[in-house]
Amino acid sequence: MRLSYRSAENILRLTLDEESGEVVDTRTLDGCIDIAEQGRLIGIELEQDGHDLYDLFDSWLQDAVAKEYVEIDDAGAYVALSAPSEDIPEQHIRTAELALTAELDSTDRLVAIAIPRRGHGYEISFPSGNQ
Repeated sequence: MRLSYRSAENILRLTLDEESGEVVDTRTLDGCIDIAEQGRLIGIELEQDGHDLYDLFDSWLQDAVAKEYVEIDDAGAYVALSAPSEDIPEQHIRTAELALTAELDSTDRLVAIAIPRRGHGYEISFPSGNQ
């Protein structure tokens, strides 16, 4: 997976290493982000909220690398942005609610997740800078 920064929009954009298609639609999804010390983004959670997340994440679940970082259950999906071997103490993690933007291709499959870098009660400093 690849995380890039769009300064004009002040968002982080999470994609597969090879983007799966052209963005033709967007969908706002409620979720949460987990942030560690120094504003380091470590994961995002998307609420089920009536969406079929298995279909949405289909190409990500078929990707050899991405499938190791994506977990889906009845409540929602979690995308880990830190290596599974990293042990970040829970007391160093804070969670903030936010609206995420799912960027979709012509078959409603996920191309990217747009994450606002700053919002109510949080600011992501790393990996977009300031570390």
